[in-house]
Amino acid sequence: MSELWVIGNGFDLWHQLPTRYSDFYQFAKSTLNEVENYYDHELEHGGPWCDFENSLGNFLWSEFFDAHNHIDADAEDFRPSFVYGLEDELTEQADQIVEAIKESFREWIQGINISGVVRQLELPDDALFVSFNYTSTLEEIYGIEVERILHLHGRAAVFDDLIFGHGDTIEGEPELDENGDSNRTMFTDAENAAKYPFHALKKPVPEVLEKNKKFFDSLEHITEITVVGHSLNRVDLPYFRKLAESAPHAHWRVCCFSEDERIHHVEQLANCGVSRDSIRICSYAELQV
Repeated sequence: MSELWVIGNGFDLWHQLPTRYSDFYQFAKSTLNEVENYYDHELEHGGPWCDFENSLGNFLWSEFFDAHNHIDADAEDFRPSFVYGLEDELTEQADQIVEAIKESFREWIQGINISGVVRQLELPDDALFVSFNYTSTLEEIYGIEVERILHLHGRAAVFDDLIFGHGDTIEGEPELDENGDSNRTMFTDAENAAKYPFHALKKPVPEVLEKNKKFFDSLEHITEITVVGHSLNRVDLPYFRKLAESAPHAHWRVCCFSEDERIHHVEQLANCGVSRDSIRICSYAELQV
C-alpha cells in the first residue's frame, strides 16, 4: 500500500449527506440556543463545520460565572459555605452544558442515513484511508475494509466516543504573583469550575496522535496522499503536520472547489512542512466516475 487518502466532511457533502453545521443546528437548535449567550459566536449562523468547532473555544466563562454568582462577600450574613455552594452549582451547570452539546451531536450523527448514497468516484483497492468523518460512507458505500481505515475522531456506527472541538488554550494564572504571594482567592475553585466547558470541548489532538502513533509510524512508504473534502482548518493542522513528517517522500493531490480554496490549501500544507512542488491541485470532477 503506497497510497493514502485523507477524507473530510466535504467528502460526505459531495455524496449529498446532510452533514453541514446548518444541518446539525436544525437538529439541535433548542440546545444550542440555550447556551448561546455563553459563547462569543452566534451558534445559529451557518458556515463551515470548523467554524462551529472553533467557536467552542470562545466560551465566555466569566459571563457564565457572573450569571450564577450572587454572593456579596462583604455582607454581614456572608458564610464561606456560600462559595462552596457556588462551586457546586457551577460544576453542575457546566456539566449540563457539555453533556447537552455532546449528546445532541451523538444523536445527530447516529441518525444520518447513508443507505441511499451513490458512489461518486473509484477508490483504489489497496490504499489506506484517514477519515475525519464519523459516518461509515467508506465502509458501507465503497466496501473499504475496516482495517484500512483510521477514523481519527471515532465512528458512530460502532458507538465510538465521537471527538470534536476547538484547539484553543486558556493561559492559566500563575500560582504566585511577582512578590511570591498566592494568587488564589476564595473564588478560584468556582472560577475553575466555570471554565470546564472550555476544557471539556477542546479537541484532544495530542492524545489522538499518541493513540495512533503506530499507524503514523507505518506511513514512511506512502508515495501519494490524496485529500478530499477537508478544509485544512487550524485545529486539525497537527494531523497534517504528522502526515507530512511520517510520509516525507509523498506527493500530495488536493481536491478543491475554488481558487480561494486552492490558495488556502497550498498555504496550509506548506505551513505543515509539505513542499509546494509536491502539491498538485485537482477538481472534484477529475475524481468523479
